[in-house]
Amino acid sequence: MHKRITAAVLGCLLLLCGGLPAYALPQMSYTIDPMYGYKIPIPLTYSVDKVILDIGDQGFNKPSDLFIDDKGLLYVADTDNDRIVKLNADGKVLGSYGKEQGVDLDKPGGIFVDQLGDMFVADTGNGQVVHLSPEGKVIEAFVKPESSLLSPDMEFAPDKVILDRRGYLYVLNKNDYSGFMMLDALNRFRGYIGANRIPFDWKKLLVRVLATPEQREQLNNEVPPQNANLTLDGKGFIYTPTVLIDTDQIKKFNAMGENIYKKAAFGQSSIDSGTMELPYFVDLAVDQYGVINALDAMSRKIYQYDQEGNLLAVFGGQGDVKSRFEYPVSIVTDKAGKIYVLDRDRNNIQIFQPTRFADLVHRASQLHYSGRYQEALVPWKEVLTIDENYPLAHRGVAKALMKEEQWKAAMKEFKLGEDQDGYSKAFAEYRHDIMRKYLGWLIIGAALVIYAVYLLVRGMIRITNSVIRRYGY
Repeated sequence: MHKRITAAVLGCLLLLCGGLPAYALPQMSYTIDPMYGYKIPIPLTYSVDKVILDIGDQGFNKPSDLFIDDKGLLYVADTDNDRIVKLNADGKVLGSYGKEQGVDLDKPGGIFVDQLGDMFVADTGNGQVVHLSPEGKVIEAFVKPESSLLSPDMEFAPDKVILDRRGYLYVLNKNDYSGFMMLDALNRFRGYIGANRIPFDWKKLLVRVLATPEQREQLNNEVPPQNANLTLDGKGFIYTPTVLIDTDQIKKFNAMGENIYKKAAFGQSSIDSGTMELPYFVDLAVDQYGVINALDAMSRKIYQYDQEGNLLAVFGGQGDVKSRFEYPVSIVTDKAGKIYVLDRDRNNIQIFQPTRFADLVHRASQLHYSGRYQEALVPWKEVLTIDENYPLAHRGVAKALMKEEQWKAAMKEFKLGEDQDGYSKAFAEYRHDIMRKYLGWLIIGAALVIYAVYLLVRGMIRITNSVIRRYGY
């Protein structure tokens, strides 16, 4: 109880800090209480290692996408400069591909680089996906495919693009609510995946029943939520953030196009502006531990989730100082766990270095998700030596104790981690264990009690009969 009160007080202080000017805000991280929803301050998870801003005579101009390849090289879709910029991790320009280099791009919105170094550019303004060699030479262009399944009036304006291991392109087309377009190497349309549906609403159904024909026509024009981006992880899964909805904002698609990620509400809604504002995730990045970094352009924060949908940490925010953003649009991670965030309005890239606390949490969550609870016990305990109030660590320790059949100790950890379901399971196992250990003795004890009662009743009957025979009643 003392820990919970302390965390609540610190959470209130964290909220009060939101009213301070940007220059007065320290770097802070927090998580959210899984049961009651208040903020729990945690040790700093990331610090700014470097800011890439000055890249030469021509700086970034409203860039909109960032990619990092297997070698750690960065690629920026420098949208308003109509070019792709290639940099090393220190921010040194290694190449620029635009009109001056013979690459006629118009407001490129997305960039993807394969293992060979070939670039695939979502050339939004020209309505095509351009394939460039590692040296920046145009190899081919993918335009709107010819298919009876596509409307002749549909505008082809690729905004984001990825390439899977089979050689299929997945294109996020602007103002296309059908999902991702799938194109093969011959520019043939292979279908859509990741389509969203309009959620059922009883109020809208009632309005539809009572509405005039004109009002029904307006309801028929309603479109489903749109995906904002798409990301490919090292195992070939496609992740996408969906905007302007209050649940299931993060999705993970398998090869069949099925969402296999936890269905839940992610991020935090805000009423700071006076109206309810939903999270607006514009990009996702998945690191080597499987940790999902979700970039929220509304709050300018980064939310980290594990593969089970548990919130690990939140950091960032709006401001004009390091570790804060004006309008972040893209996020990537490298093999060392560093996070790179592209800020469209500040025209820079901030590089975040994980702290030991963050690294321990990520390693433990990966082992935990893999079912290696005993191995995860070591980093979870280290996490608790740094922050004894971190709820997910208590849950991790509890599951390791469950594997060791230490039910009572697991119950204690589940309680500290505020996991009601886990506590119930541990209690059921504890009760079953008690019954299994002492059932024989309980049966013997019950039998002895019954026998004793039998003897007592029998004795009382004898005494009663003796009294009756002696006194006649």
